[in-house]
Amino acid sequence: MDESCRLSDTSDSDEESQSNHIGFNKSFGKRSRDEESDELEQSEYESKRIRFNDTSSSFRESIDSEEDVSGVDDNDDEKPSNISMEMMRNIGYQQDLSDNDDNNKPSSNISMEMMRNIGYQQQNLSDNDDDINKSSSNIAMSMMRKMGYQKGKGLGKAEQGIVAPIEAYSQKGRRGLGHDNTKLSQARLKWDPTAEIVNVKEEITWLTNTQEPPTKNEMKNWLSLGLKKKTIDNETLFCDPNIYEQVNGSKSIFDSLDKHEMRRARTRSNPYETIRGHCFLNRAAVKMANMDKVCDFMFTKPQNISPDELLYFADVCAGPGGFSEYILHRKNWHAKGFGFTLKSENDFKLEDFWAGPPDTFHPFYGPKDDGNVYDPENQDAFRYLIMQHTKGLGVHFMMSDGGFSVEGDENMQEILSKQLYLCQCLVALMIVREGGHFVTKLFDIFTNFSAGLVYIMSRCFKRISIFKPNTSRPANSERYLICQGKLSNIDDVIKYLSHANHLISKNDHNNDVTQLVPIDIIRNDENFMDYLYESNTTLGSQQVVGLLKIAAFCEDMNLIEKRQPQIRKECLDYWQLDDIPRKSPRNSSPDEKLQELFTGKSMNFIRSQFKQLNQDNLHDTIMNTPYDWYCVPSTGGKTQNIDEIPTFYLSTYRSSVYRFIKNSWNLVENVQLPSGTLVYAEAVMCYKRENKYQSKLKSLHIIDAYSLGSEIINLKPIEERHRLIRKFCNALWKPNHGTLYPIRAKELHSFHDGDIKTKLDVKYCNMKNGNKRLLCHFPNETIDLYDDKEKEEQLYYVPNSVIFMKGTAVPWKAHLSKTTKHIYYFNRVTNKPEYKKYLPDDAYASFCETFENRMIWYHPYDEKLNIDSLCDSLDKYFQKS
Repeated sequence: MDESCRLSDTSDSDEESQSNHIGFNKSFGKRSRDEESDELEQSEYESKRIRFNDTSSSFRESIDSEEDVSGVDDNDDEKPSNISMEMMRNIGYQQDLSDNDDNNKPSSNISMEMMRNIGYQQQNLSDNDDDINKSSSNIAMSMMRKMGYQKGKGLGKAEQGIVAPIEAYSQKGRRGLGHDNTKLSQARLKWDPTAEIVNVKEEITWLTNTQEPPTKNEMKNWLSLGLKKKTIDNETLFCDPNIYEQVNGSKSIFDSLDKHEMRRARTRSNPYETIRGHCFLNRAAVKMANMDKVCDFMFTKPQNISPDELLYFADVCAGPGGFSEYILHRKNWHAKGFGFTLKSENDFKLEDFWAGPPDTFHPFYGPKDDGNVYDPENQDAFRYLIMQHTKGLGVHFMMSDGGFSVEGDENMQEILSKQLYLCQCLVALMIVREGGHFVTKLFDIFTNFSAGLVYIMSRCFKRISIFKPNTSRPANSERYLICQGKLSNIDDVIKYLSHANHLISKNDHNNDVTQLVPIDIIRNDENFMDYLYESNTTLGSQQVVGLLKIAAFCEDMNLIEKRQPQIRKECLDYWQLDDIPRKSPRNSSPDEKLQELFTGKSMNFIRSQFKQLNQDNLHDTIMNTPYDWYCVPSTGGKTQNIDEIPTFYLSTYRSSVYRFIKNSWNLVENVQLPSGTLVYAEAVMCYKRENKYQSKLKSLHIIDAYSLGSEIINLKPIEERHRLIRKFCNALWKPNHGTLYPIRAKELHSFHDGDIKTKLDVKYCNMKNGNKRLLCHFPNETIDLYDDKEKEEQLYYVPNSVIFMKGTAVPWKAHLSKTTKHIYYFNRVTNKPEYKKYLPDDAYASFCETFENRMIWYHPYDEKLNIDSLCDSLDKYFQKS
C-alpha cells in the first residue's frame, strides 16, 4: 500500500483523536496553585477517577493515531522524538522552552510529567518539622505525619520501628533475607581440616571378656528405679567433660538452620557420601558391608559352618531391610533370614531386594501381627520360630538397626531409645546360637543405663567392640556395638533383662529403670571403664570435627569435598563390592531365561523321552551296573493327571514359574521359586494322619536340578546335587505357606547298601474313604517335622512309580571292592580303577546326562516285575559281588 492510501486510511482516526484530546484536557488540564490543598476530599477524588475512566478509551486511540501519523512522513518536523512526550501532549501538557538546551529535551520520566500535569509541584524538604508540615503535597509524608511520625524516631505506638535503613545483605541458600547465624559463623572459624581422619582401611578395637556371664544372685541388687529421666545433664562419667560439652554445643549450632541447607552441606562435606546405598536399597546395606569387612567377614564367611548348612541370620527392627539385602547379596539362597520389625511404613520391602533374592527371607510380626519388639509375647514367638527351624540351635548372627525420628530432640536421643536398646539386646541373647555374633546400632553412651547394658553384653560374649564405620555419617552420634562369640549359660541374663523391659513398659514416671548395673560395679571393671571412656571421647571428638565441617560448608557454598569419587572407588574395592549400578531385576520370558542359563549350550535334553523299566530290560540296565544307579519314588503314573507328572519347572522371577508340558512352557500358579531355578520336579498331594482325621496338602517335590537360583549345579555329582536341593528347600521353608505350594526335596536312594525295599519305606495306610493304600512317608529330617508334635503326624504320598537315575558317565562303571568293601570306579577305556576321592569330575554324570538316561518303573501296573521280585534280584547280585 502506498503512502497516500495510508494517509486517507488514518484521516478519520486523526479527527477522532483530536476530539478525544480536547475532552481529556477539559477534564485533566493543568491545575493552578490556588487549587492545591493538603489532601483531596474523597468525593472529588472519585469524580476525577470516573472522568479519567470515561476518557481512557479515547486516550488509547489517540496514541494509536499519533503513531500512525508519525509513520507517514519521515521528514515531518512536527514528529515527536519521544512517544512518551507525545502522550503527555495529548493530555494537555505544554513544554516550556528556554535558552537552556536541557529544557529543550523531552522529559524521560513519564510518571513525573503526569504528576506535573495534574498539579504536582516538587518542593525541597527541610530538616525541621515546619518544613514537613509545609510539604502537604507529599501524600506519603502527610500520611506518616497523621500516623504520628516524628523525624529520628521509629513508627509504632512504642516507636519500635527501625530508624536506619535495612542494610544490604548477601542471602545464603534458603535463609531469610537478613538472617544471620552467629554460631554458624563462629563454628566455621573453629573448623580445622587437618583434624579430620579419612582412612579407607579402618582399625577396630576389641574389648576381650575375661569373666563369666552374670548370674541371678550376682544381679539380685543391680536394678535401680527412680524418676524418669527427661534431660541429659552433666553425663560425663563415661566421657571427657570437654568433649561432652563440645558435642552438645556443636549440635545446637544448627537449631535455627533450614534442614535442607544443612543436608546439602552434609552431602558436600562427607568424604564417603557418594557411596550412598551403592547397588542396595539404602545405606544400611553398605554399613553392613563395611562392618563385615572390618570384622574379617565373620558374618558372611563364618569359620564354623559346613558347606551343607544354611547360614541362619535374623534382622530385627531393621525395615526396609538393607542389612538383609546385603547378606542375601553375598550368600544368595545359601542364607536363611528371619525378619522382625514394625508393620506398615516401617515394614520390610522385599520387592526392593534387587541385589539379593528375597525368597529365603521370612518376615515375622508376632501373635499380635504388629512387629512390636517391646512385646514379650512377640519376643517369645520369634524365638520359638527360629528354634523350630534351626533344630534348637539359633541363628548364626543377628543384626538390629532400630531407630526413630528425634528431630528437635537430638540431644535426647539416648534417653528416648533406652527401651529399644534393651529389647534388641534381649532378643539377641534369646535367638543367637552359642558362638554366634550380634551387631546393633546405638547412639550416645553417656547415661548409666546405656553403659550398664553394654557392660552386661560384654559379659555375655567373648569380646565386643564399639565401632563407627566410615559409612556412618561423621557428624551424627551413631555407632555400632559388635559382639563376637556368644557364651553359654545366659538364661539368668535373659530373665533379668526381660524383667527390666516389663518395668519400663509400665511407663511409670516415678518408678522408671534408671540403671541396670550399679556404678561401682562398672568402675571396678577397669578394662571396661577405660574402654568405654576412650570410645566415647574418641568418637565424640570425631563428631565435633564433622559438625564444624558441616557448619563451614553451610557458610561457604563454594566448598566441596574433592576426595569423594576416589574414596568411593577405594572403599568398594576394599569391601569387595563390584561397582555396579542399582538395577531392577527383569522378568524375562522362559526362552530368554533359558538362553541366559545355557549360554549357547544345547538344550535338546529337555525334550528327551524316558525309558520304561520292565522285566525284559532289567538285566541289561539296572542289574548290569546297579552301583551306578539311584532311585526316587514318584507319584507320576500312567494314568496320572497331566499337571502332576514329573517335568521341568523354570522360574524367570519369583512367582513367574513355568512348567514344561507338551513341548511348551506354561505359567503355573501357587509356586514361587528364586529366579534362574530350573528343576525336574512334580506336584504331589501329601496326606497327614489317617481315617476321618486325614488332611491333605499339595506341594512341589524336586527330583533333580540343573540350576538353583541362577547357581548352575549341572556338572556336580548327583549326590552333591541332592544335598544342595535339600539345602535349597530348607532355605525356602516358611511356617505358613498360605496358597503357595511348599517346596520339598525327594529322598534319593542308592543301591550301595542294598535293601531297597526298606529305603523306599512304603506301608499301607487307612485313607479317609476307608480304603487302604500303599504310601511313602517323608523322613523325620524334613523341616516341617522339627517340632515334637509334628513328628507324630508324618506326611505321606501315594507312589505310582519309581524313577531310576544313573550317576556315572561313560566309560566309568562303579563296583564294590571285595577287599575294602568300598565303592571304586573303573574306566573301561584306560582299564584303570579309581577310588571316589581321586575320581575326576568327568566321571560323574551331569544333570543333563542323568535326565536323558532316566528310567521309570510303573510298579503298580507291572504284573511281571514287582517290588519283591526286584529286591530279590538285587539281593542276589549284591551277595554274588
